[in-house]
Amino acid sequence: PAVRRARAASCSSPRRPSKEEMLPVAFVPLVLARVAAPCAYEHAGHHFDLRGAVPSELSATSESGFRYFISACGPTQTVCNGAPSVGSKWRGTKCNNLGDEATRSLSLLDARDPRKGVNITYRKGDVCLRGTDETVDMGSRSLTLSLVCDPSVSAAKLRGVAEPSMCETVATVVTHRACPSTSSSWAGRLVVLLLLAGGAAAAYRHGFFRPGGP
Repeated sequence: PAVRRARAASCSSPRRPSKEEMLPVAFVPLVLARVAAPCAYEHAGHHFDLRGAVPSELSATSESGFRYFISACGPTQTVCNGAPSVGSKWRGTKCNNLGDEATRSLSLLDARDPRKGVNITYRKGDVCLRGTDETVDMGSRSLTLSLVCDPSVSAAKLRGVAEPSMCETVATVVTHRACPSTSSSWAGRLVVLLLLAGGAAAAYRHGFFRPGGP
């Protein structure tokens, strides 16, 4: 009898998973759809995917003898004061971090022509004194990466570094990654829509949207 019961159990219809068991399967596409690509920017149908716009780091030395290390979408390999940063300024062994990656903001180089490239600005770098001879106050350093579009450039090139003010650093980088794409945007939206549709279909098949649930 025990053998017959075992055989009967093995031939019975599979057990229907509970709602708790189905949640990870049914809603994985919804979770994936919320994950945005890092360092991406979109304006009026022009899409910029800036991952890899700058390699692990680029470096340059100014005429005044300062050494700069910069990156675009992550910390540089060269670490200043034990704190990862997207950019740092060095003289000898002393250094200052130029910006916090968490403060990243993006804008067009030219609002009238997206094909020229993109600015990436980072704020809340190390403390900095700013002002005039009469008034001085405490501020924080900032770093702006002016990424210039050049489709003929295979590897990013650091054109130069300037300091318009005591606390502001601007680095100009020429890269093909700063050139916009009009097709990637729609492809990305299509992927998101397909993922959402797949999640909704899976949830419906297992009764999540039906009266009484599964």
